[in-house]
Amino acid sequence: MRQLVSTDSLRVRSIAVELRDYLVRARASVDEEIRTYPTPIPRCDAQFNGLYEQWGRLTELLNVLNVELESPSRLVSVIAGFIASSPLCESDEERDLRKSLATGMSVYDLATPSASD
Repeated sequence: MRQLVSTDSLRVRSIAVELRDYLVRARASVDEEIRTYPTPIPRCDAQFNGLYEQWGRLTELLNVLNVELESPSRLVSVIAGFIASSPLCESDEERDLRKSLATGMSVYDLATPSASD
């Protein structure tokens, strides 16, 4: 398992900030879609419910990432989890970000969650 040294820590933090910036933009976009969604909204509206679920996933990941940026013991595993997870927004920006993050994180043993300890 590869231990993170200060240069590695800065690199991982930079990658995490890039991910956080994307999540903030994506959540703002979903916020706007929810805010402008035509009313009245029936409980069974699958599209609206999907938007609300997407907003929740973005918010949850953003909250976890913000906590880890303050105390970066698990940043590698949080980033690896994002890379391995299903798409949040199905956008070209997200696909490109996932590729970029995977390339940037390729030097770390992403299969080992404790690689950042």
